Amino acid sequence: MRPQFSKHVDVLRELIFLPGISGWEDAVRDWLIEKVKAYGEPRVDALGNLSLTIGSGEKHALFVAHMDEIGLVVSHIEDNGYIRVRKVGGIDDRILIGRTVDIYPDGKLRPVPGVIGVKPPHLMKDRAKEMSEVVKTEDILIDIGTRSREETEALGITKLSPVLLRKHFSVMANDLIASRGFDDRMGCASLLETLEAVANEKLNAKLTFAWSVQEELGLRGAYALGNQIRPDFAIAIDSCTTGDSPQVDFHLSAVKLQEGPVLRMFDRMAFASRALMKHITEIARSSGIPLQVAITGGTTDGAALQTFGVAMIPLAVPIRYVHSPTEVMSLLDYDNLVKLLILIAKNIGSWG
Repeated sequence: MRPQFSKHVDVLRELIFLPGISGWEDAVRDWLIEKVKAYGEPRVDALGNLSLTIGSGEKHALFVAHMDEIGLVVSHIEDNGYIRVRKVGGIDDRILIGRTVDIYPDGKLRPVPGVIGVKPPHLMKDRAKEMSEVVKTEDILIDIGTRSREETEALGITKLSPVLLRKHFSVMANDLIASRGFDDRMGCASLLETLEAVANEKLNAKLTFAWSVQEELGLRGAYALGNQIRPDFAIAIDSCTTGDSPQVDFHLSAVKLQEGPVLRMFDRMAFASRALMKHITEIARSSGIPLQVAITGGTTDGAALQTFGVAMIPLAVPIRYVHSPTEVMSLLDYDNLVKLLILIAKNIGSWG
C-alpha cells in the first residue's frame, strides 16, 4: 500500500467496524460528531440525520452520504435460546449460511457473538439436491450458545436487537482493500476528509455536509434532509457496482476498479443533472482526475433529494461484490474521489 493512502485506511477501518444497520446508526453518528464538531455546530434531526454547514454565498450545496448498512434484526427468540431474524436492506440469502455474527444488545457496543449454523452434508438425505438449494433467511437460526429464551434475554438480546455479519479488513495487492460495509462508510469517510480540507478555506457557497440514516430502507433520511434544507445542488456519495467481476456481464455496469470515481448518471429511480455532469467532468479533466460514467441498477440518496427540485448528481467509487461480506474497492479511486470532492466544494458556488 502506498504511504499516502495510510490516512484513508485509518479512517475507513474505524468507520467500517462501527455497527450501524438501518435504524441503529447511533455509533456511527456519535463517532462522526466527535470528528466534525471542530468545524461548526453539528445538528441531529428527529430522524437521526447528522449535518453541519460551513461557508456562505448565494448558492447552497448539500453533500450527503448514508451512515447505515445492511444487516439483520432479531425477530424472535425460540424457547431453546436460538434466534430468528429479519433482513434489514438488500441482503442476499446466499451470503448468510455458515457465517459468524455479532448481536448488539440495545445501547451496548460490546456484541454477543453467534453463528448461523449449516446442516452438515453427512446428515443430508439428498445431498445433491440440498446442497444446491439456498436456505432462506426466514429459515435460519442463530446459535449463541444458550439453551433457553431466558438465558438469551439475560444477555440483553431482545426483539429488534441489530445483528451484523462479522467483519474483516484486508489490504490486497495493487492498493485494493476488502471489507463489509464500504457501501457507504466509504462515502461517510470521504465527506469527513473533504470537510477537514475545506473548512478553513474561503468558500463561494454555503455547504452542508450530511450523513443520512435509513438509506437502505428507501432513502428515508434523504427525504427528510431535502425537505429541511432545500439546497440548490446535491452531491450524493455512494458506491457503484462494477462490471469487472466474475459472473457479471460487463455491460450491466460498465465501470472498473482503478479507473476513477463514477458519475452514476442513471439508475432505477433517477436521471442525474446533466448540467452538474458537465461541470464535474470539466473540473476533473482540468485537474487530471480520471472519471467514469455509469448506468446501473439500485439508487442513491440523490433520487430522494431530486424530488425537491434539486439539481442532483451521485458521485461514487466503483466497488466489486457490493452488499456482500467481501466488498472490494481501490484506494486510488477513493483518493481521487476525495480530491474531486474538495475541488467541487471550492468551486460549486460559481456554477449556474
